[in-house]
Amino acid sequence: MKEKIRVDSLDRVIQVVEEAAKERGLAYILRLQDKKETVVKVNNGKTESIATSFLKGLGVQVFTPSGYTGFASTDVVEPGSAERSVKLAGKLAQKVQEEKGEYNRAIFNIPPTHERSIIRLNHPYDSMSLDEIEKKLKKLNSELVQIDPRLSVRTVFVVVDEEWRITRHDGTDCSFTTPRSFLYNIFTAKEDGKTTTTYSNLPGSDLSLLCEPEPERKIKKRSMIAANLALELLTAGPIKSGSYKMVIDYSLAKGLAHEAFGHAAETDGMESSILGENGRMCLGKKVAAESVSIIDGPIEGDYAYQPISANGIKRETVYIVKDGILTAGLADLFSAEGAGVPLTGAGRIESCHHLPLARMSNIRIQTKNVIPVEQEFEDLTPAGLYRILLSAGLVKDNEEIIYLVGFQGGQVNPAFGHFVFNCSGIYRLGPDPLLYQPAIFAGNILSALKSIRAGIGGLKIDVMGTCGKMAQAVPSSGGSHYFLVLDHNPEITIGGETNE
Repeated sequence: MKEKIRVDSLDRVIQVVEEAAKERGLAYILRLQDKKETVVKVNNGKTESIATSFLKGLGVQVFTPSGYTGFASTDVVEPGSAERSVKLAGKLAQKVQEEKGEYNRAIFNIPPTHERSIIRLNHPYDSMSLDEIEKKLKKLNSELVQIDPRLSVRTVFVVVDEEWRITRHDGTDCSFTTPRSFLYNIFTAKEDGKTTTTYSNLPGSDLSLLCEPEPERKIKKRSMIAANLALELLTAGPIKSGSYKMVIDYSLAKGLAHEAFGHAAETDGMESSILGENGRMCLGKKVAAESVSIIDGPIEGDYAYQPISANGIKRETVYIVKDGILTAGLADLFSAEGAGVPLTGAGRIESCHHLPLARMSNIRIQTKNVIPVEQEFEDLTPAGLYRILLSAGLVKDNEEIIYLVGFQGGQVNPAFGHFVFNCSGIYRLGPDPLLYQPAIFAGNILSALKSIRAGIGGLKIDVMGTCGKMAQAVPSSGGSHYFLVLDHNPEITIGGETNE
């Protein structure tokens, strides 16, 4: 007996859409969404806000036999509104056809899909009251505030219970859940007119982040590191601008993989991508060191997990880069053919009121040259990292090398591959590492990927974020080995700027 979810009860709505579309000679994709979200914020021991929101709706995208499309959506999920949405979408599609707009017949060239993916949770959305959630967050926040009187701490907790059901005219019927949660702490240190800010976070699928000892241990360990970094930065000086041999942690590696490379690999942007030429993806091009691979795909329990695309196609795990060579794209139904790559089910949407775009899920950098490490990432100090580099022959005595900590966003030009990122702090590594203030990490993504010499430690792919594209925001995640070692490259700078 299959486990029941809320969207299972919408068979009548699906039937009405099928009948209304068939009557008008239309193909269609119906997207049904049921989402519950709770956000609790605590600031210096006091509750700042508690908010709970709900979204239940449908979006229907129809296609004429010639491939012209129209779209309509509604928050009223019942047969009458579903039928009206089909009619409206059909009128829009007809108008596009009359005006000789764009068309795409890819929807007629795929087989039907029947997939069901329901994640079993230890502590699901409704298993704890708001009072209990608030109490636990206030306790955690108060403990973190007490680390040092110079600190203020803001704690944010988000938990989401989301279900989807995607059906199509060809009999496709897919159901899946995408539960997620995260704890996020913002540390602000102030002294003598100077202010520094650092962050700690931990993603998950449910309320386990507040209920189980392992997540509690991990978030406290990460928070202690972030708090101490904020305090130490109060007396840190600036680093000299220039190019360096460097080590980046897995959060910055995720930034490279996602922001600077992943978006360039999305097939709906090949006309303006460094990885495209005349709208076609440059498969077979060398884009990284021979030991480097870049992989994207859904991982159950991951913050950005989505097993089925918004077009009702199973999402594949894709080796975008394999052994340094560009081998595949993040391809959705309506852009794969134009980009000259196989369809990989990469279409995602923020809500049922949007149309799908080619998007990443969990994107990670892997390298064949891996130095094993027994400790957890959180237990490795800059001095310990330097000892590992020495013993592995990745740095010589007295050789200059810096270590960049933390990813704090940035900007990317996918047409030229230029990136400008912010980090949380910089260490000059040595027997006694020296901390510097954060500085701009900038360069060309292909130069950075070709400079990767080795990975250190196992894969850490729990870096969470929100990916924005064309006014849509979806969960994202990824990472790499604990650390990546990059050889000195004049096209990668610290504290400088790139010319775009």
